Order: sequence, then C-alpha cells, then structure tokens
Amino acid sequence: MSTERHVANQRLTGYLMVITASLLFGFNGNLSRWLFDNGVTPVTLVEFRMLIGGACLLAVLVIGRRSELKLQRRHWGWVVALGLSVALVTYTYFVAISRLPIAVALVIQFTAPAWMALGEAIWYRCVPSVYVLVALGLTVAGVVLLTGAWRQSLNGLDPIGLLYAGLALLAFIAYLLLGRRVGRDLPSLTSTAYSAVVAGAFWLIVQPPWAIPADTWTPQHLPWIVMVGIVGMAIPFSLVFASLRRIDATRVGIVSMLELVAAGVIAYFWLGQHLDVWQIAGGVVVLVGVTILQIEAKVG
Repeated sequence: MSTERHVANQRLTGYLMVITASLLFGFNGNLSRWLFDNGVTPVTLVEFRMLIGGACLLAVLVIGRRSELKLQRRHWGWVVALGLSVALVTYTYFVAISRLPIAVALVIQFTAPAWMALGEAIWYRCVPSVYVLVALGLTVAGVVLLTGAWRQSLNGLDPIGLLYAGLALLAFIAYLLLGRRVGRDLPSLTSTAYSAVVAGAFWLIVQPPWAIPADTWTPQHLPWIVMVGIVGMAIPFSLVFASLRRIDATRVGIVSMLELVAAGVIAYFWLGQHLDVWQIAGGVVVLVGVTILQIEAKVG
C-alpha cells in the first residue's frame, strides 16, 4: 500500500511540475510576442533563450551540484539528439506559423499526444486508460476551440507550411520521448543544461554572433531577453524533464496543452487580446481534461 501511495505521489508531483512549466511557457509566449513587436527577431530570441538558459543551468551545476556535470560517453548521443529536438521544435514551429494560419499550425502540433497514445497502444498492444482517452479528447477539442481552427478555411493552404507543421509535430514528439529516455539516466538539471547548450550551438550555426541584429543589444531589450532565457527556458524545461521521470510522455504532452490556456489568459490582461465565448469555452475544456489526469494521479 505504501508503494502504491508513493507511486501516486510521484505522479501527482510530475503533473504539478508540468502544469507549472506550462504556465511559465504561456508567460514566455507573451513576453516573446512583446519582444517581437519591439524589433527582436524570432531566431535571435530563440538563440539567446537557449544560450542563456544553458549558461544559467551550468552555473547552478558548477556551484551546487558539480558531481552531476560529468556525462558518460554513452549518454552523449541521447543528449545531442535531445538538444537538436529542442532546437528544431521552435524552428519548425516558427516556419509553420509564418506560412499558415497560427491556429492551424497549433492544432497540428498539439495533436502530438493523440499520435503518441495511438503509437503506445500499437506498440504495447494495449488500450490507454479511460482517464487518458477522455483527457486526450477534451484537451484536443479545447485546443481547437481555443485557437479558432474550426473557423479557418483549409482550402489553398501552403504546402511548405503544412510540411513544417508536420515536422514541428514530429519534433515535439521526439522532444517528449527523448526527454523521457534521457531522464532515465540523468538528473533533470543535467539533461536540460546540456540539451540547451546543444540547441544554442545549433542556433549559433544558423545565426553566427556577427549576424545578430545590432539593435538586439540595447538596454531596452537585454533584461527581457535574459528573463526569457531563465523563465522561458531554464526553469520550465527543467520542470518538464523532471516530470518525465515521474509520468509518461503522452500524459506530459496532454497537460502541456495548458500552455495555450495560460498564454490566452495572460495575453488578455497584458496585451489586451480579446477572448470570445468559444475561446473561453475551449480553455475551460482543456482545464477539465487536465483535471481528469489529476484525479487519475490521486486514484493511482
């Protein structure tokens, strides 16, 4: 009985971690949008986000957890793959929303948990629990309502945009699965720090330091860019990777949809973006789906 309670507590802790991370990602989305509107390019912001987040986490490891800095050779391949998936998730998503209605791109990417649940059912030859199926259906429906994708005309969509939306979906799945795999062997801070360094190195190749726009370095931008690196990368990614040590990737993907609700609510109060009745209903439906997974965690 004590073992069952321990497992249930671990799962509940994992859900609370990914919920917190989703709220921070939602805040980061609004802060990033504000920086975009003030002249910071998306590629520049993603590059600094990874480099600053990685540097902060490495500093934490050096100061307080030096023993966790060392990686065995057998871990490097997985860490590099995880870092590239982190880099590609954002890149493919940005390309997709530059060529498609953002609602369409979001819905495609956030169908990841549905595909993961299907793949898990086929691989293990078992049907996901009722809690997962109901939560999955509710959260996907809520995302459709929240983004307004059901209002979009699907005729004449850009094929390259659809290609990159599909790649963003695959990168998101890879990020969750690789995070789960790396989490078996490495502490969350270690895996997050090194994957951020890999992702930052990738973006430095895409945009070398001398190609970064000069107005990025202004006092108006730098403090907020640093905040994106800490609040939008170091803390939430560490929480996600820590949650993947406690719950499976499919459930983490479902709860991650809470990011859209958080982003919408924050945008309403901060950026003055309007939420209509359907979007509010979509947010409530997502919250109900996430709550069902919390009930599952408590029931054990």
